[in-house]
Amino acid sequence: MDMDLRDIITEEFKEQFQDSFAHATGFGVVFVDLDGNHIGEGSNFTPYCAAINKTQEGAAYCAKTNRKAIEIAIETKKPSIYVCHAGLINIEVPIKYNGEYIGAFTAGQVLCSDMGSYPKERKLGAIPWLETEEATEYFSKIKILTKQQIESTAVALENITNYIIQSIMYSKLQESLIEEQNKRIEYEKNRIEIEHRLKLAELDALHKQVTPHFIFNVIGSISRLITLKEYDLAKEILDSFSKMLRYSLSNPCVKITLRQELDYIESYLNIQKIRFLGRIIYNINFDEDILNLEIPFFSLQPLIENAIEHGLLPLEGGGKLELNCLSKDDSYIIEVKDNGVGMTKEQLSYIYDNLNEPKFIPTNNQIGLRNSYRRFNLLYENRLSYIIKSNIGFGTSISIKISKK
Repeated sequence: MDMDLRDIITEEFKEQFQDSFAHATGFGVVFVDLDGNHIGEGSNFTPYCAAINKTQEGAAYCAKTNRKAIEIAIETKKPSIYVCHAGLINIEVPIKYNGEYIGAFTAGQVLCSDMGSYPKERKLGAIPWLETEEATEYFSKIKILTKQQIESTAVALENITNYIIQSIMYSKLQESLIEEQNKRIEYEKNRIEIEHRLKLAELDALHKQVTPHFIFNVIGSISRLITLKEYDLAKEILDSFSKMLRYSLSNPCVKITLRQELDYIESYLNIQKIRFLGRIIYNINFDEDILNLEIPFFSLQPLIENAIEHGLLPLEGGGKLELNCLSKDDSYIIEVKDNGVGMTKEQLSYIYDNLNEPKFIPTNNQIGLRNSYRRFNLLYENRLSYIIKSNIGFGTSISIKISKK
């Protein structure tokens, strides 16, 4: 798919990536197109470079320097460190999307104690302002760094650029997810006309209500980790998130196996554990011969999400969640258990009384529970037993029992 770098350099994006990197390193930074032209205003520009770029001639020289540095970086497949026409260090990291270069992330506007180590732009022509006392004064205040400092910054710039592209790609994946969900809905509608019309129609409607809504939070967490240079944690979240997306995109079915749902939940819990700094502890236990049990698509995830959001996170120190999947002689048992804040008897009674009430309008922390129950009930009917236990200060457990006969 086509991508123009100008489409993604929004004010929010500039604040999260460009400004934060500039202030963290002390470098002047800016995104540029493949011709070397600046995209938007740069961040942390020195007065020397800001004055040069105010003139048409100076901006053209800077663009030519950027373009030359980009060409070197593309050819060598690594960040280019180049001495610009004005005698300052320029670092270029090309941005590649879907196999094509769309621009670069540029940092520089410093001097090096060993300027001779890097290729230099030959003199392009005289800019009258460079001969003024003002220019000389500005130049004298340019920061001088060691070769190691500059090259370490180049590595950091390359890492953050790679994560920027991954963030963009996951944003696009989110759009693809919506498209695939729409296709899945159409697919289900066609099936409904052939068999189980009413049952599949309700399952489909419930499924749409429990589609994961935390995608933006995950992307925001990745961005914050990048800003904090927690690259390993950001990569771990990205890996888990990609598994979740593959699961969502590749399962247009109403029913899936417990094994598939557990793979998804494992990725979801790993993300939440990182996002909330270890406040969430979890265990997943299962018997091998229950893994092929068919369950409604996305029917356990809402229970896990409820346990975290409404049970564990309200506790200052977080808590523990257990998912136990057991195979007994006469039944299968799936239990979601937390040691969170719990519910009062009145709250529990209210939920039980309204699980099957069609006109009942659930609150936010009841939607997932009700949908999970309704979907299991549609699939297993009289074979299903759905038991909820809870006590204030001791947590909540939900036990789903499915008779084997």
